[in-house]
Amino acid sequence: MELTDHQLMEASLEALAPRYDGMAAELFDRYIAGHPHYAAAFLNPAAAQERMTRETLEVMLGLAADENWVDHTVTNFIDLHHNYADFTPQDYAIWFALVIETMARRTGADWPEGASAAWQRQADGLVAKVAAVERNDEVPTRS
Repeated sequence: MELTDHQLMEASLEALAPRYDGMAAELFDRYIAGHPHYAAAFLNPAAAQERMTRETLEVMLGLAADENWVDHTVTNFIDLHHNYADFTPQDYAIWFALVIETMARRTGADWPEGASAAWQRQADGLVAKVAAVERNDEVPTRS
């Protein structure tokens, strides 16, 4: 029996669980190291790290499960992030790829076969959704 993306993703999270501690801070540090121009956008990095990571995982799982709240959540992400900086779809793609790579590396041999591809398919879908969201001019970009 072939597993769905959602099933593979859930299995990968179960495998990751004992190795999750500290992942959010690692992800954030790695992202900012590669994109230092965004460091100032995060007024409280410690508060943002865990939230960004968990919301990323939740929305990717939601997309894989065809949840009806995903489109609204993506629009909210875009509006919220425009309060801080003008993040592009490519910025999201880089973040999603970093999340997937970090989960797989931390999980090691316990990472389920096909899990990275399942996560990446959802990441690609989210990047397409991000690109399709029209800029809400009522939400100012912080300068």
